[in-house]
Amino acid sequence: MSAYKQAGISLNKAMSIAARTVRAALKPELKAGAERRGFTEAKVIKIEKGVQGEAKLLN
Repeated sequence: MSAYKQAGISLNKAMSIAARTVRAALKPELKAGAERRGFTEAKVIKIEKGVQGEAKLLN
């Protein structure tokens, strides 16, 4: 059995924890770039009767 399953977390959560740990261990000059790449933004667009609505941020 995988370590993350034994810990009771999902694979996505385990990967998120690993990424956060790596970013925290970086040297200061590399940390800023890694922090920007770690940010994810998702938008939702509702389509009704074939017409695309306004894009809204997914919170």
